[in-house]
Amino acid sequence: MTKEYQDLQHLDNEENDHQHRKRPLPPHSFSRRLCTGPSLLLVSMGLSLLLLVVLCVIGSQNSKLQEELSALRETFSNLTVSTEAKVKALSVQGGNVGRKVKSLESQLEKQQQELNADHSSLLLHVKQFVSDLRSLSCQMAVLQGNGSEKACCPVNWIDYEGSCYWFSRSGKPWPEAEKYCQLENAHLVVVGSWEEQKFIQHHMGPVNTWIGLMDQNGPWKWVDGTDYETGFKNWAPEQPDDWYGHGLGGGEDCAHITVDGRWNDDVCLRPYRWVCEAQRDGGNDS
Repeated sequence: MTKEYQDLQHLDNEENDHQHRKRPLPPHSFSRRLCTGPSLLLVSMGLSLLLLVVLCVIGSQNSKLQEELSALRETFSNLTVSTEAKVKALSVQGGNVGRKVKSLESQLEKQQQELNADHSSLLLHVKQFVSDLRSLSCQMAVLQGNGSEKACCPVNWIDYEGSCYWFSRSGKPWPEAEKYCQLENAHLVVVGSWEEQKFIQHHMGPVNTWIGLMDQNGPWKWVDGTDYETGFKNWAPEQPDDWYGHGLGGGEDCAHITVDGRWNDDVCLRPYRWVCEAQRDGGNDS
């Protein structure tokens, strides 16, 4: 082999080496280089920095969310307190309104009762006025000789619904009061209706007043024979009770009208006022 041939061969080898170096590196060679020490450290630092940034952002957002949640809780708490205060205020106002309404209803009912009482009293006065006028006219006719004395009530007696009534102004025991009425051709009053009861109450005043009812000899009886069982009654609650604890001996056998208008049985010897009653066509002067 000549020297020239060897030189040519050498040049061919160098050219092949140069072309070989110009070829691109295979893909796996880049990852291999990336995983080398310095490159791996830089990648790790970058990822760590990115993770740190993400965590900071998340932390910041979480802090804002916590602040907003706290503000919402405080707002809700204030709203709840305010609502409860308003509800309580409305409840108090409602209670005041309810009490005022009840008070007005009570006042209205009381005024209605007073008006009814005044109306009843007025009617009674009007009726009594008419009766007194009729009695006065009757007495005038008797004095002039134009009328019958039996058609009029005696002087100082009150004409009401066909009967004549006399109201005492002093007190006597029940037997003496009945004897007084008999001497006037009358008897102790026999209460036959609620209207007659109101008439007697109006004229007797706020005092205990004997009536013609007693049970000394057995059951309760009216002095004129009116049937007690089927007739009008106005006993007070739990009366008659025939009480023996009064210390006056015996029970309670005579009836009287109390201050409030109810009936009560009592000892016949008590000195109460009384009312005599007579039929208008059977009365005489007292």
